[in-house]
Amino acid sequence: MRAGVPLLALLLLAGCSHRERANPFDPRNPITRGGPSGFEAIAGDGRVDLRWNPVSGTGLLGFHLYRRTALDTVYRLVSNVLPPASSGYADLGALNGLEHRYRLYFVFADGSDRQPPVEDVATPGRARPWIVDGGRGTLERITPDGRHVAATYSGYGSPTEVAVDSVTGHVWVADSFGGRVAVLDPGTGVTVNIPGLGTPSALAVDPLDRVTWIGDESGKLYAFDPNGNPSGNTIEPLNLPIGAAVDVFDRSVVVCERGASRLKRFAPDHALLDDIPLDRPSRVAIDSVTRRAWVTSFEGRTLSRVPPSFTTIEQTIPGFQGPVGVAVDAKRGRIWVADAVAGQLVAFDRSGTLQFRVSGLPSVREISVEPESGDVWAVLPDQSVIVRVSTDGLVVRRLSGFDQPLGVAVDPGRP
Repeated sequence: MRAGVPLLALLLLAGCSHRERANPFDPRNPITRGGPSGFEAIAGDGRVDLRWNPVSGTGLLGFHLYRRTALDTVYRLVSNVLPPASSGYADLGALNGLEHRYRLYFVFADGSDRQPPVEDVATPGRARPWIVDGGRGTLERITPDGRHVAATYSGYGSPTEVAVDSVTGHVWVADSFGGRVAVLDPGTGVTVNIPGLGTPSALAVDPLDRVTWIGDESGKLYAFDPNGNPSGNTIEPLNLPIGAAVDVFDRSVVVCERGASRLKRFAPDHALLDDIPLDRPSRVAIDSVTRRAWVTSFEGRTLSRVPPSFTTIEQTIPGFQGPVGVAVDAKRGRIWVADAVAGQLVAFDRSGTLQFRVSGLPSVREISVEPESGDVWAVLPDQSVIVRVSTDGLVVRRLSGFDQPLGVAVDPGRP
């Protein structure tokens, strides 16, 4: 009997220790470390939204939130004590482009801040990057600084492409294996569905005519307005129209007809304007300054430049292993290419001269340029991550936690 007493005491002691560490205020708690949990600083346009998990406990008054920027020498209190049941705070009037650092503390009955705090960082901005995750069947809005997912919209089958109307902010999603395209108004949360399609994949938005062109792998090219109404007759037959881009100068649309090895241009009234041979074109982007079209060919392993006259291919650039995405930074005169097989982003100037390569990006696929900063956003499906690359070729942000990010588009935001 006596031999069992010390063992019982040890078991009781161990039980007490376990309960203490389950206490969210205990610094030895492996999840909270004694501080608030779930803390995130979500950057927006001129604001930062702070989120955390509510909590209750004896003697707990609530939370203190502090902020510090490069303009401050110390962390400054943002608000009075926030109640224990609170789970967020909107820091309005934040300066875009300026890094904001936040700390959140527990506050107990004596009014003091309980150590340790939790911290996060946010850099607000106008841009709204959007990605589609084919594995999860979701549309995700990324914060302008690329640190967090700001919002998630579910209910898609297997989305593969996304495009943004730069005037209205409407987001178009090609739900390829769901046979539909969806148009989301982020301001209202209302989605308009365009069902009855085959395998929609290519999207090209004309923000001035308020029309979006949809390339369907079943061999058709559609045009719809944001309300889901068709604009003009369907263009068919086409052989695998998997890439498209709008020339904002004359509102024409350029289409990559991969199966026929043709590059075609159609007028706003759907009339065929031009048709030139190009080996298995994959994606196309149009320089809004020069009106030249830049076209990748995954199988051909090339990047081609087509003049506005659309009479010939004026330059073919070899040396790729398998290029897919292409995007033009018209403001800086730079053309970005995603070489998926090489795992590189490749930058050229308008003459086609190589500027630099950004390596270490396995399976990099689709890309989109943020007009104001010139940074490029890219999806890496096999790595389940997205990256943001600066104009000088530095990977400034890498965000993980996705399943299979397949498409990306950056809304520049409203001035």
